[in-house]
This record gives sequence, structure tokens and C-alpha cells, in this order.
Amino acid sequence: MVAEPVLATLGALRSTYDSVTQFVRSQTDKLPDPAGLWDSSPLTYLGVADSPHAPPETVYDKVTKSVSAHKYEISCVLASGLGLGGLVYYRRQRLLSSGSGRPKRRRAPKLPNGARRDVVLVVGLPTEPMTRLLALDFEKRGFIVYVTILDDKDLRYVQLNTITDDVNYLNLSLDSDYSADLNKFRAVLNVEVVPMKGAEPHLLKLSAVVFTPNLYFPLGPIENTPASSWDKVMARLGVYTRLMNQGLLDLVRDQKCKVIAVIPSIVSCLRLSYHATESVFQNSLKDLFLTLSKELKPQGISVTQVRLGNLNLSNTRALPASKRTRISGVIEAEVRSWSLDMQALYGPQFQKTQTRLKSVGLMGSQGLRGLNHLLFDLIFASKGNPLVVYYGLGARTYENITSFLPTAVMELFS
Repeated sequence: MVAEPVLATLGALRSTYDSVTQFVRSQTDKLPDPAGLWDSSPLTYLGVADSPHAPPETVYDKVTKSVSAHKYEISCVLASGLGLGGLVYYRRQRLLSSGSGRPKRRRAPKLPNGARRDVVLVVGLPTEPMTRLLALDFEKRGFIVYVTILDDKDLRYVQLNTITDDVNYLNLSLDSDYSADLNKFRAVLNVEVVPMKGAEPHLLKLSAVVFTPNLYFPLGPIENTPASSWDKVMARLGVYTRLMNQGLLDLVRDQKCKVIAVIPSIVSCLRLSYHATESVFQNSLKDLFLTLSKELKPQGISVTQVRLGNLNLSNTRALPASKRTRISGVIEAEVRSWSLDMQALYGPQFQKTQTRLKSVGLMGSQGLRGLNHLLFDLIFASKGNPLVVYYGLGARTYENITSFLPTAVMELFS
């Protein structure tokens, strides 16, 4: 009796188990293959919708992005292009005369009868190459040129090496007092000239007094520079001051002419070691003519400094290698002329400094033709000339650098 209920219960349980097993198996067959889940599309998290695709970039967007990424490079290119274009336009405007395509002819005006009238007084040493070259160019441009003779050495040189038969000389070597010689020169300007028979007489006009530079100075340490070299430098500076207080400025005022001082600038700006005499002399001239320009400006007298950079005074073009060899030989010869003590103390550093300095000059220079044009334009400028103008490679650059860099930085160039 007991076995029948138990058997019935077991049968019911077995039937239920079979039904559940069959249901689970049927549902399992409906599930996706687990290995295929990795090949299907990525899962989408709840609450996150698919973001829309960005629209394609336009040409304008691409250009804007490229410009923004390279703005510094593009700025440099634009600045260089504008600068080059401005330089070309400026030089073209200077080259072309007003309304014509021909280069401007820089010639001193002549009188209707063809006679010359404008006079230029060149104050400098005729033994200096710059003095001779500038005087010769002034004469070719139609000026009546007078060159000063400042001492017996200049007189002997001129007697043996005349610049040209058409250049005149103002001899100031006869007396330390220049007043008498300057009065004779004034008399020449105040005497009427008859250039040819039947022509109307006229007076000469002093158009400019041009002070030419000294290019050669003793090199070496200050303690090795003889007193005679310093005396010559101070004496040359005294020539300028004596001319100014013994009648030259009075003559300039009467003739209403221009005063132009050509002064080398690089060594004096950097105040290089072993160039003490040149630095002292050139900087003294800068201060002298700057002060003079301020004093004469209220009187309507123009005083201008032409500060020079690297110039090429030679017509030959030697190769850089041959130039370096020649420079090295000159430096070694200078050191050998010193005493043994000076050679031991300063020789190696002097050779190193001078070789580095002279190598800078090999990088480039400007010719004398542009300087001749600049001087002519200053003489005939209708408006007042500036106090300072620059010519030559590096003239303005070195002065600007030394004006704001501290002395500690400038020691790197010494």
C-alpha cells in the first residue's frame, strides 16, 4: 500500500524533470553561437546613441588648418618677401630719374658757357688711398677739387705722385697757424674768374668740405704702442680742431656749404682689443662732429657724418684662400716686430683675435661707387642732411648692436 504512493510520486518527478530538461535544451538551441559574438558589431552601451558622422572638410577648412599649423613659417616668408620687394622698389626709385628710365647722372652743374663753378675742399692725407680716390671722383663729376697738404711728408708725396693735373692743393704745411692759408683760399673764391675770352666773369662757390678718413693705424697692445704713435694720433686730431678755430668754419658759414665727415665705424663701435689708437681717434672724431653739427644747425649749416662699414677699395678680386694667406702673413710679421717679452705675453691671443677679425671682412663688402653717389647726393640735397648716415656692410648693424648689448656680451667680440 505504501509502495504505490511512492512510485506515483517518483513517476511524477521523473516526468517533470524530463519536461524541464527538454525545455532547457530547446531554449539553449535558440541562443547565438558564443564564438560568433566576437565577429559581430560592437556592443552598444545603454543610454549611448551612435554619434553622427562629421561632415567632410572643405577646402577653406583645410587651408585654415594648414595656415594655423605653420603660422610662424608663413610669417617669416611673408616678411622676407615684403622686405625684398620694398628693397627692390626703393633701389629702383633711386636708380631712375624722375619720369625717365635712365639712371640718374650725378654731375656737378656747369655754367651756360660750360665753365665749372662748384668747389670741393677735401681735408685729408693725400697719402691715404681713400683721399685720392674720392678727390679723383669729385674731379670726374665736374667739381673743382682742392686737397689739403698737412705736413712735409704730404708735400713730398704730392710732388712725386700727383693725383691728376686737374686737382689743386691747399698747402697747410708751411705754418702751424692755418689762418693765412685759409685766407688765401678765401681770396681764390672771392676773385672773379673769366674761363675764356669773351665769357662773363663769375665767382667760384665752395659747395662742400669733405673730411676723408685715415685707414692705417698701429696695431698691438697698449703697452707696446710707442709714444710717437700716440703723438701722431693726437696731432692729427689737433689738425681738425685748429682748422675749425682758425677760419674754416667762418669760410663755411660765408659760403653756406655742406660739411661731411667720412669716418670708419666698425672698429670704433666694437672698441676692439689691440686697436686702441684707432678706437680713440675715430670715437673722438664722432664726438667732435656730432657736437659741431648741433652747434651749427641753428645757423643753417649742415654737418653730416658718413659712418663706414666694410669697403672694397681694390679693383682686384683675390680668392678667399689667397686673402687669408696674405692676412695671416701680415699678422705674423707684426708679431715678429715685437720684443720677445711682448710676443710671449700677447702673441698667441693677438694672432687669434686678428685672424678672426680679418675673416669677417672676407664675408663681403661694398664698393666705392655707392659711396661716391652718396656724397654727391649729400652735397646737392635740397633739404637738410641727417646728422649721421651709413654706408658699407655692417656699418649700421654693429652700431645698433653695441648701443643696447651690455659690455659683458660685447667682450665676446673683443
